[in-house]
Amino acid sequence: MLRKLHTLLMLGPALFATPAAAQELDSEEPSPDYGEPPPAEEPATATASASFSASESEVTADAAATSSNEPSAYTSERAPKEEAPSAEPQKTWEFGFKGYFRAPIALGLSNRPGPDNLTGNPELQISYGPNRTVDANYFSFAYTRLQEQDWVELFATAKSKHVEATVGWMGYWFAAAGFRNPDAAWIPGIAYLTINTDFEVGNLKPNIALSGGAWWPRFGRHEKYDTYTLAQYRQIGEQLKITVPFGDDISASLTQGFGTGRDGSFNVLDPPLYQARVGLNLIEYLHLEFKYKKWFQIGLHQNVQWTRDPNLLLSTSADKSYTNAREASLVTFGAEVKASAPYFGNLWISPSVVTVKNGWALGEAGVEVVHGLSPEGLAGNYLAWTGSPSDSTGSGRLFNLGFLYENTLANVLGDTDGAVPRVKLSAFGLLVDSKFDLPDTSSLPWGGMTQFKWGADLEYNPWKWFGIMGRFDSVAYDINRPGYLFSAITARLSFYSDFMSGERIYLQYSRYRYGDKMVLAGLWPWNTPMVPGSDIIQGGPYAGSTPDMDVLRIQADIQF
Repeated sequence: MLRKLHTLLMLGPALFATPAAAQELDSEEPSPDYGEPPPAEEPATATASASFSASESEVTADAAATSSNEPSAYTSERAPKEEAPSAEPQKTWEFGFKGYFRAPIALGLSNRPGPDNLTGNPELQISYGPNRTVDANYFSFAYTRLQEQDWVELFATAKSKHVEATVGWMGYWFAAAGFRNPDAAWIPGIAYLTINTDFEVGNLKPNIALSGGAWWPRFGRHEKYDTYTLAQYRQIGEQLKITVPFGDDISASLTQGFGTGRDGSFNVLDPPLYQARVGLNLIEYLHLEFKYKKWFQIGLHQNVQWTRDPNLLLSTSADKSYTNAREASLVTFGAEVKASAPYFGNLWISPSVVTVKNGWALGEAGVEVVHGLSPEGLAGNYLAWTGSPSDSTGSGRLFNLGFLYENTLANVLGDTDGAVPRVKLSAFGLLVDSKFDLPDTSSLPWGGMTQFKWGADLEYNPWKWFGIMGRFDSVAYDINRPGYLFSAITARLSFYSDFMSGERIYLQYSRYRYGDKMVLAGLWPWNTPMVPGSDIIQGGPYAGSTPDMDVLRIQADIQF
């Protein structure tokens, strides 16, 4: 088994020798699935003993005797040994691969004067789309998935009864198309082990799954925006999940997790073994969930992130001290509800409240929520963190609300889904209402903001291999202040082997409209980027100008 697993592990990096420069899967929106570890596929029978062991002993027995009390008159040979049947069958392993990728061509079209003659005549420019739009950054509230960028992941699995191991490689830049980005490939990216058992308590048959390693547990995923209202955890840690079925229709589960996010710095000039300086933040989460058949599901969620590691601070000052870092925290309380029924369709709603204190001190790892990579990311996106604690400490409160409704004409009519022609409707949105907790020394002009984005799409599949989709998106960076908004109308032609199978190649055109505050490399009134990193990517002669209004896109994606 180890030799086979070694072969799989060696194959993964070979596939990523050219690094690729993140998920409930929907065939129209295929996406990666690296969340909660799955239960074992072969639960123990009612008579099997409960065990968390990842290996099972093999029991053999010799013959009762090597010679008879009454030896044969015709031979002096001893009776041959007979092996008794093994008490447990020898463990067998199944190996496999699963993965996902998307590979887009994104072309931003605009008429602009050349950067060396800004007063000259405008001419057609065709640019790399994310450089000229405001909605391509995954870690920004502006993100719509219309301009999602490169992503690929591959998982190798080794599975047996009551145990599954997964190792994954991930990356976000296809270097074969041009220059290399050494930071874009995570090799390895994740590695975790799940040990699973079943037992009986009266008439109940609970399941316990214990997981450990490096992976991204996630809760409250908003599929249309590829973000989380409750959390995704970028961590190394443990997770214990207890699931209790009450008959065939109802089940309850409790998930507990504890982990660490690792932040720090890397200095290539130091000796190889000592090039990384690592600081830890600590993560704890609980999730309680109830399910009724496939019709109804409700989950209650809580998490906390904090630190007790001085190394998390690469430098200190009077207002960025370890004492202040010890007081830093992120606390989330939230819920999600899923309902599905004939005729009615599918509804998902998820509210949450996130409280952040001294978000600047918790680094760039740990809890990811509503497009914020970490508490520091939330502080920059929603809590006016400027880098100066005298103006803002990245503290405050967020109220979040995500929703998604989906239905098909076949479901409304009571027909079987998957038949053609098919019509599918989706309506969706995300609200983030933030209140700043500013120090008395602050000179910032705002005390909070309310951000809201929503949209709807309609897809028609006349044949299983073809679909036509229209979509509308509206994003308000602050609904109470004019100019901080943009919208897009999108048309898409998709080609499938079968629209239910999870792969497609599509041609897409998006037409944007922008408020006067939505510009390239746009800044908040406190002089920080409205879209993280846009001051770097979009800085230069076109900073402050209108983003591209026309974006053409061809994308291939598959989940397998």
